[in-house]
Amino acid sequence: MAIKDLAVAYNGSTNAKAALSFAIQMCKKYDAALSGLHVRAPVALEPHVQRWTPKSVLDSLREAANESLRNIEKSFRDVVAEEGFQGEAEWIVEEGPTNDHLARLARYYDLLIIGQFSEPSESQRTTVRAEDLVHRAGKPVIIVPHGYKVRPFEEYAAVAWDGSRAAALALQDAMQILETKKRLDVVSVGAEKSRAEALPGRDIMRHLKRHGIDARRVTLTGSRDSIGSTIMNYCTENKPDVLVMGAYGHARLREDLFGGVTRHTLKNMTVPVLMAH
Repeated sequence: MAIKDLAVAYNGSTNAKAALSFAIQMCKKYDAALSGLHVRAPVALEPHVQRWTPKSVLDSLREAANESLRNIEKSFRDVVAEEGFQGEAEWIVEEGPTNDHLARLARYYDLLIIGQFSEPSESQRTTVRAEDLVHRAGKPVIIVPHGYKVRPFEEYAAVAWDGSRAAALALQDAMQILETKKRLDVVSVGAEKSRAEALPGRDIMRHLKRHGIDARRVTLTGSRDSIGSTIMNYCTENKPDVLVMGAYGHARLREDLFGGVTRHTLKNMTVPVLMAH
C-alpha cells in the first residue's frame, strides 16, 4: 500500500517544527495528505480548589488555554505555508492524556512522525513519549532528532538488521519507503551477525533484491553492550535520510539487551529513525 496519509504530532515546540518540516518533505515526495495532531490537557483544578475559585477566574484559565491552542494551530499552518506545501493539510485536536490519544490516532494513518524530545517546560501530562507511542500505536513511528536540520533527501536509508521479529516487522513497515531509495545499507553489529545468518539459505539481501532494492550488507564491529552506540556512530558518519529499526520490548521494571539498544537510540539519535514494534 502506497504512503498517502501521514500524521505529525505538533505542539509548536522547536523539535515539533523539525518533525513537521520532515513530514511535509515526505508528503511532497509521496503526494500524501498531512494531518497535524495535537492533544491538550484539560483545564482542571482539584475539586476543593475549584469549589472556591470564582467563575471569572475559571473562565480566564479556559480562555488562556484556548488562546494557546489557537497559537499552536497558527504555528502549524505557518510552517505548512512557509514550506510551500500545496497538498491537503488538516488540524486535529483532542483533549486528554497525550500519549493515549496519539497512540490511538496513529492507527488511522500510514505512519506517525514525532519529535524526539518535548520542551523542558511541558508538563508530564503533555509530554510526548516516543517509547510509549512506538510500543502502543500499532503503526510505524518516525522520530525526528532534537536539533535536526531537515535537508533534501539523499534517497539513502539504513536498516538495523539482526534477523529478529522486531527487525523484520520494522523492515516490512518501511518497505514502501525503502523501495524508493537509491541506496540501502543493511547494518549488523558484531554478535548480531550470527543471529542474522542463523537460517542457512535464508538471506535478507535476496529478499530485498526481489523487491527491486539494491542493498549492501554492512557488518560493524562492536560488543553486545555497544550495539546502540555503534549503529548511531555509523549513522552520524554516513547520514542516511532515515534509519529503520525494530523497537525491542522489555518489562517496565526490567532492562534487557535489546531494550537498552532501543533506549540508547531514542536518547542519542542523530538521524530520523523509523521504529516499529
